[in-house]
Parts: sequence; C-alpha cells; structure tokens
Amino acid sequence: MEMPGVPGLVFAALVVVAAYAVRSTAGFGAQAVAVPLLALVLPLHVVVPAITVVTALASVVAWRRDWRKIFWREILRLLPFTLMGVLIGLYLFKALDPQTLTRAFGIFIIVYGCVAFATASRSLPVPARFARLLGAVLGTASGLIATVFGAAAGPLYVIYLNTLRLEKDSFRVTITTILAFQSAFRVAGYAQLGFYNGTVALLIVAFLPLMLLGSRMGNAIAGRIDQHRFNLGVGVLLLASGVVLLLK
Repeated sequence: MEMPGVPGLVFAALVVVAAYAVRSTAGFGAQAVAVPLLALVLPLHVVVPAITVVTALASVVAWRRDWRKIFWREILRLLPFTLMGVLIGLYLFKALDPQTLTRAFGIFIIVYGCVAFATASRSLPVPARFARLLGAVLGTASGLIATVFGAAAGPLYVIYLNTLRLEKDSFRVTITTILAFQSAFRVAGYAQLGFYNGTVALLIVAFLPLMLLGSRMGNAIAGRIDQHRFNLGVGVLLLASGVVLLLK
C-alpha cells in the first residue's frame, strides 16, 4: 500500500487526536470520527483494523480512573449479541471488495450523519418494556456495523444504556468497557483473517501517542462543551466525509 504524502500524514494525525478527544469527553465516538476521515487518505481495510486496536488500548485510560463504576450486569447481557454481530460482520468485511466497501461506507456515514442531526438535542425515547429486546437487537447490530465499517458502535449502545439512567461517570466507563470487549472480538477476527500486516502495525504504533494526547485533551475539556453544538458539529463532519467517500 502506498502511504499518503506529508499533508495526508498531518491530516491523519490531527484526525486521530480529535477523535480520541471526542471519545474521552463522551465515552465513545472515536471510530465514528476517525474512520471516515482516515478513509479519505488510507484504505478502509487498513484503517479499520488499526483503529480497532488503538480504541481497545484507549479503554485503559478510562478503566484506571472509574473501573469501580462499571455496570457489569448489562455488559454481560450484551456480550453474546455483540459477538454474534461481530462474526457476521467479519464475513462481510472479508467478502466485500475495497471499492464496494468504501462506497457502502460513504452511504452509511451519510445516513448516520442525518441521524446525528435528528438526535442532536435529545435521545431517542425507548419504552422500558422493550428495553431488553432492544438491547439484543442493538448489541447485534452494533457488532456487525462496527466490524464492517469500523464505526458507529457507540451510539447504538447509547440508545440502550440511556434506558438504565446511569450516572454520568458510570455511563461513560460502562460504554467504554463494552466497546473494549467488542474491539477485542474484532481484533481477534481481523487477525484470523490476516488483516494485520507491517503497514497496519506501523499505523498502530504511530497512532498510540496521538491517542494519548487526544485522551488528555478530552479529559481537560469534558463538561465545558455545549452538547447540542457538539452533536451538530459531529453531524456536519460525518455528512461531509460521507459525500467525499462516495466520490472517492
């Protein structure tokens, strides 16, 4: 694979820092920001395995501070469905050719960006009686979508976890933990399919210090950003990157 030039590398570095600042602030969102933007300068089959490893390692930062607040019961409830979705997603990730995968990802990101706009100021309401069923469906969908596209796992878990009314720190570390388990499943699957090569390893090494920098920035600004404007900004970013991916 041909690496991008200096402007492309600088762009990739800024994307990784920003993505993990977002994740440290909200507990999720790194892959939703990083993958579509990095896919503008790098192939998806390289970006997704690399970012998955970095995201799994990023969880250590949150665990070190708030591990006592993890809501393990719900994580154990979601894990079997998440694993099922990952297994289906691995088959599709291997089967789709890079061009088809990139265009499908562009369409997905545009749709996801529209949803981000629609829910920028409020969460989707979920009747309590449907919460368990919804958890199973969203856990499976999250594993599948994240494995194929490398993004959008967090918001699907958010819809379910919002029904539990967790306090802020518990919510953040719980969603970080379920995403870490999902990332571990995906890393094992990508490795089994042979996606980890020298280029991906080099990207992981380069991204790690950028992830740490972004995480520190996110911790510093957490609680200081207007959530509505933040969500709108993410929506604009996703829509723009989705359109560019379709034209790529």
